[in-house]
Amino acid sequence: MEQPTTPIPKLQLLITILFQASEALSATVIFPFVPHFVQDTGITGGDEKKTGYWAGVLESIFFVAEFLSVYFWGRASDRFGRRPVLLLGPLGLAFSLIGFGCSKTFLSLLVFRCAQGVFNGNIGVVKTVMAEMSDSSNLVQIMAFIPMAWSSGSTLGPIIGGLLAEPAKQWPDTFGKMRIFREYPYLLPCAAVALLSFVFFLIGLVGLKESSPVILARNKRAKRTSPEPSSDTALISGDAPTYGAIAPSVDVSDSNTVVDEDIPSLRELLVPRLVIPLINYGFFCFSQTAYQVLLPLMYSTSIPNGGLGLSPYQIGVTRGIWGVTNSCFQIFVVPRVFRRFGARKTYMFAFSNFIICIGAYPLLSFFAQRVNKVDGIVWVLVVVQLASNLAIGMAYAASQIYIVHSSPRPAALSSTNAVAQMISTITRALAPFIASALFAVSLEWNLAGGYMVYIVLLGVVAAGMGSSFLLAEDPKKAE
Repeated sequence: MEQPTTPIPKLQLLITILFQASEALSATVIFPFVPHFVQDTGITGGDEKKTGYWAGVLESIFFVAEFLSVYFWGRASDRFGRRPVLLLGPLGLAFSLIGFGCSKTFLSLLVFRCAQGVFNGNIGVVKTVMAEMSDSSNLVQIMAFIPMAWSSGSTLGPIIGGLLAEPAKQWPDTFGKMRIFREYPYLLPCAAVALLSFVFFLIGLVGLKESSPVILARNKRAKRTSPEPSSDTALISGDAPTYGAIAPSVDVSDSNTVVDEDIPSLRELLVPRLVIPLINYGFFCFSQTAYQVLLPLMYSTSIPNGGLGLSPYQIGVTRGIWGVTNSCFQIFVVPRVFRRFGARKTYMFAFSNFIICIGAYPLLSFFAQRVNKVDGIVWVLVVVQLASNLAIGMAYAASQIYIVHSSPRPAALSSTNAVAQMISTITRALAPFIASALFAVSLEWNLAGGYMVYIVLLGVVAAGMGSSFLLAEDPKKAE
């Protein structure tokens, strides 16, 4: 008999999705215009071929800062609760995005991009909350929203960045009359995302509830001496017999059990059942970020230098159309695929699509250079590339399911997600620099006809596909 599905706390899920979307928004809003922004600072000395180096550094520092802060955010959430830690994220992003848009020098861009990474360091706590609000009957359903959250943010981000960059040039009769937008051509898209982040903060301030078993147990102790309800009400009612996706034996009503369980050390976490999913997660994050970073570089670089020569507006519209399609795909297709094929097969199929997505880049360059323009053949290749990218998001959801089920014990869930997020951020930090630098070096030195970057990345994808065979058939039975 099929287990009945536990109702999902919809408001809490919505808030976690918004917080995850804020990370994607702040990470991707700069993609359509970052090459132009870097050139405007003068750091390239007018040499277009050097843009890739500095754009890669700028994009990598975001994830370096996130990597350095994620573990401390996780520990802070264990001590002070999930709610206060999560609320600091979008609030800090709002201010750092404004600073980024008002920057004039490359150093200033680095400082504010670093700040954005720090305030995104609590994203691992968001995933912990999603696991804590679920149980074995609805875990897959809830985790399927993770790629949708990223997809929504990474869709809206490039749209905002592409459509609102350089507003004084695009709308001279309106924004062109405003000095602030003439002086700071990239402030408007940054300010738009900052406003969204602040709105997300306000929604969370009003509606987000505490989910930490430790904090809930402490609150339960306090309630024994006070009949008044606590403001930090549990996501799952006190009548629920269990708490959390991977902790069916933990009773929230037994506060001593939850509070007194020690938080595991890093060595205790790194058991084979967790290490294997983490390795696969690292390959996925690296490949996805490298692909995404190359997208604006490839699309914006001039055709003679190996790109497509598209404007920020064209890049934003193209990404926007893909994003709307991707959101529908995640909502209507992904859950059915998981139910039909399971996490392992879904992950392997999704990851294999990197071959098409990355392999399309040299073909785009070849056909664009052949006629010195973006013709029908090039646009068909763009459509094929972006269509293959639809499936990649399923690998993210599958990875999260493996990671949640691989936590050594109930109290380790937050630490497990923190370690996974550290893997994610360090690979996402390395990927932009490596991919952008390889892109620039391949063009400047004409390595493998300018295509060396794609050869190297396809080799990484091949290694990642090999590691996927080590995943257990059933995430719940991983050893």
